Formats: sequence, C-alpha cells, structure tokens
Amino acid sequence: MEDSSTGIDEHVHEDALEPKHLIRRSDVVLRAGILMLGAGTSGLRVREVMHAVAGTVGLKKIRAQVSFTDLILTVRRRGTFRTQVGEIGAPGVDAHRIAMLKDFGENLPQRATVAEVDSMLDQIEQTPRLYSAAVLVPLVALACASITVLGNGGWREVAAVLPASAVAYGLNRSWAKLQLNRLAVVFASAAVATGLYLALTKLIDLGLGAPSSRMAVGLICAAIFLIPGFPLVTAGLELTRIDLMAGIPRLVYAGMVLLAMAIGVWVVVTVSGVSPDAVPAVEGPPALIWLAVLLASFFAVFGWAMMFNTPFWMAVAAGVIAVLANAPRLVLLDYGVKPHVATFLGAFVVGLLCALAGRLFKMEKIIMTVPTLLVFIPGSAALRTLIYFDQADVTKALENGVYTVLAVIAMVAGLSAARMLTDPEWAFTRTDAPGTALHVVKRWFRRGEPSRGLDR
Repeated sequence: MEDSSTGIDEHVHEDALEPKHLIRRSDVVLRAGILMLGAGTSGLRVREVMHAVAGTVGLKKIRAQVSFTDLILTVRRRGTFRTQVGEIGAPGVDAHRIAMLKDFGENLPQRATVAEVDSMLDQIEQTPRLYSAAVLVPLVALACASITVLGNGGWREVAAVLPASAVAYGLNRSWAKLQLNRLAVVFASAAVATGLYLALTKLIDLGLGAPSSRMAVGLICAAIFLIPGFPLVTAGLELTRIDLMAGIPRLVYAGMVLLAMAIGVWVVVTVSGVSPDAVPAVEGPPALIWLAVLLASFFAVFGWAMMFNTPFWMAVAAGVIAVLANAPRLVLLDYGVKPHVATFLGAFVVGLLCALAGRLFKMEKIIMTVPTLLVFIPGSAALRTLIYFDQADVTKALENGVYTVLAVIAMVAGLSAARMLTDPEWAFTRTDAPGTALHVVKRWFRRGEPSRGLDR
C-alpha cells in the first residue's frame, strides 16, 4: 500500500523500522537456550549459555524465564527491546549435547558475528548421538540386572531381568521415535518389562522345579530404566534455588512419569497375584557379596549414563563415584543408621565427588550426578506403596510411602548441600557470587571478616 500524501510504500517503511540487527542477535541467543533446555539440563545452565552468547554478539541486557518446556527471552539494546518465546517439542535428555553446549559457552570469543555463532550451534545440533541401539540395549539390560543385585536378587532374578529389560527398552525406543504420548509409552514399557520378567521367572521355576523366594526383587528392576532421573534431580536442584518456574513443572513431569511407570508394573502384578514384599539380604561369603555389590553399583550407573548419551569417560567416572558413595551408605545401613540418613550422606558424597571430578577432568557435574543417584532411588518401595494401597493394606502402604518420600528428600537434600559448598550459584543468591562457600569460609577465618569480591 502507498501513502497518497507522501508517495512512500507503507510496507517498506515498516521494514525499515524493524530492528533487524537486534532480531538476529535475539534469535541466536534464544536458539542456544532452546538447545540447552532440550538437552534436559537445569534452568541455571540454560541461562548461563544464553548470557554467554548474548555477550559475544553484543547484547548486554537480557532476561530469560525458563520453565520445563518453554523459554521467554527479552533483550534490550539502545532503547529498543524485543521479547520472544521458544519451546521444545518434548522433554528429552542428551548428556553429550549438554557437555558440548557448556564447553561452547565457556569458550566463545569475546566478539563474534551472529553467523559465526549460528555455525557453531549448527555443528552441535547436527552431532549424532554417540551410541547405537546395538550398544545401548545390552548396557541398559546390564544396568537393570545390576540394580537387581543391589536389591538382594539372586542369579535367577538376574537371568530373568536381562532379556525382559532389553526387550522393553528396545520397544520403548521404537515407540518414542513414533512420537507417541510419553506417558502411554512409559506405561506400556513398564507393563512389557514386568510381564516378560514374570513369564521368564515362571519358565525358570519350571526348569528348576521350585519357585524363587526372591522373585519380587525384579518386579521394578526390569523397568528401572524408565525412572526420570534428569527431571527428578534437576527439579530438586531448581527448587533448592527457589527457581519455582523451572522446578515445579519438572517435578510434576517426573511425578507423572513415575506414576505411569508404577501403574504399568502394578497392573501386571495385580493380574498375576504375585507378592511385592521385600526380601532379606543375600547370605554368603562377605568378600564375595561386597564384590558383587561394588560391581553392580558401577555397572548400574555406567549403563544408565550411557543411556543418557554420556561421553564414555564421564560414564566411567560416574560409575566409579557410585562405588565410592554407595559403599559407605551400605556400611551405615549395616550399622543400623536410618535409611534416609544414610541416603543423605551418600548423596552428599556424590555431590562432592562429582564436583571434584568436574574440576580435575573438566567434566560437567550434572552429567555424572544424575546417573550416580540411580543406586539411591527407592523404586521398589514406591511400587509397594501403590500395591498395598490397592490391597487396602493402609499400614504397609503408608510405611513404604513415608520411606519413599524421606529417601527422595534426603537424596535431593544431600546433593543440594554438596552443591552449596562447591558451586557459588547455589551458595549465594547474589548475581555476583564471590566463590564457593568453602572458599568464603576459609577466607573468613583467615581475615576475621566476610570476604568480598573474591575471584571465582
């Protein structure tokens, strides 16, 4: 349309008023944030990458609101502001992408063009996943079998869990690629894993002529790969930092996935009529039992880390940390320490060791932390809570429910306490956090006064 009084094309006039340079810079900042959010990490790390990209392309003032699946970005430059909204299609986890984006944010040049930053992000986005299904299926099955060992299962339970979890995980991957409803996929995968496990235990019982007294151990272990580890742990960390917009949606999502998983197992268990009662500890030579427990701790976490697309050496580090943290927790339990207290101390050790490994080997902490906590998650108790409620056994249901809640709280509290000691973003609410809490306390005792402006 042409303005009759001036003879100027109205569309050309509007295009000339658009802050195109600001739009391009805002787009690349939002893109970096969406890639990081889609990889499954916390809102804090999403903001860190966005601020790094903004500084590189010449934007000094940005505000980002991060939830579980959405991101709202507002940028300002020379009196002009722009607000954009981005969202991810479906929650997911890609530990390798988290590591690449963190490294990308930390090593950006002081100044770069939008095209140069976009090119870097293209390389990250187009990087294929590290492992194929042929590698992951047996590793995930090994992880589930290892959790069975940690749950006091015997060789018969391990033999049934291995193929059941392998088949269920393979189907889970196939259904996820079809972009089916996530909760439906979780429900179906849990039901398949548990159903196959029960069928295989029956075959083993027929072959040996007698049922196993430890059969209940594998009921949840065959489907343990469905535990939403990243959303659950990052939700706890977000809530610790009072980042409610990011933490609450993650926690709700994790709760819905856990419920879908538990219902899938519960349906099969209810139809079959098997008992979900806990089993006693395995008896045998202490040295052999401890060797089995330590190896199971390593392979459970290693397999789970690989499932999250964690780089190999980070997965190995997570497995080693799991051994170092789970051993003292089990010793405390043997000495009669309350389970949630032992879990708190174990998670605290995990947080410290992950922070140490991150600094020594330049690894991202959250990538190692989430898989390591697998050995602390009270999956069996959560399942028993649901089943006992269904059986109207309120006393046992409440007992297992309280145990589950206390264990989860202790796990998050222990990890958060370690973060507050080793990570300034958790220790302080200030935007210019001076250093870790340990650093500040050390300087306090040296100088006799609060430390200010310390180097991070």
